[in-house]
Amino acid sequence: MEQMTQTRGKKSDYIYERLKTDIQRGKFLPGQRLVEDALAKEYGSSRNTIRLALTRLENDGIVKRTTSGVIVSFIDLKEAVEILEVREVIEGFLARKAATRISEESLQRLESTLMEMKTALENREFLRYSQLNERFHSIIYEASGNTTAQLLLSTLKLKMIRYQFRTVMVPGRAEVSWNEHFRIFQALKNHDENEAELWARTHVKNVRELIQNNKELLDLVAT
Repeated sequence: MEQMTQTRGKKSDYIYERLKTDIQRGKFLPGQRLVEDALAKEYGSSRNTIRLALTRLENDGIVKRTTSGVIVSFIDLKEAVEILEVREVIEGFLARKAATRISEESLQRLESTLMEMKTALENREFLRYSQLNERFHSIIYEASGNTTAQLLLSTLKLKMIRYQFRTVMVPGRAEVSWNEHFRIFQALKNHDENEAELWARTHVKNVRELIQNNKELLDLVAT
């Protein structure tokens, strides 16, 4: 019985990650209904497994339950800007904390991730770049040692999961993004608190301005 529960849990984890990635890539659009039967057939899974995965996505704020069923969540321009304004402060704070605490091992992981991001960028693998971007920032969050701020940030970022991937696809943004990550890395390597905070905040501020200037491309509704 315990083994069956573990197997079911692993399958649910797999479907959860698949659905999250497909939403991130834009396979399922904001407001689109997610039908359990159709998803079960598409992913070769049971309805119960799909239901468990959808519940997790609902808890993350990636999907929401309505009277007509489960749909992909959407946010308007105002909410996106507000989320990024708060993220700018928290990201800067965590980078500043990390600058005084980060280990050589974490710096090596950051540098390795940065090089992988460059390769992904050269190959125009934007989803891969986005995933590596998540890893890069996670290393910094962990190095900061502030769990509460990390949890707050995690909740905010999940709401923006689809748009994070799409911003990288805006012409010219990926190259600028990589340079911002390089600047953050250099500041952390030098244990420079001010520079680390400055570039972490600049990185998020530039994303916010990009979204404000490209709302149609990003499928955001102005309110």
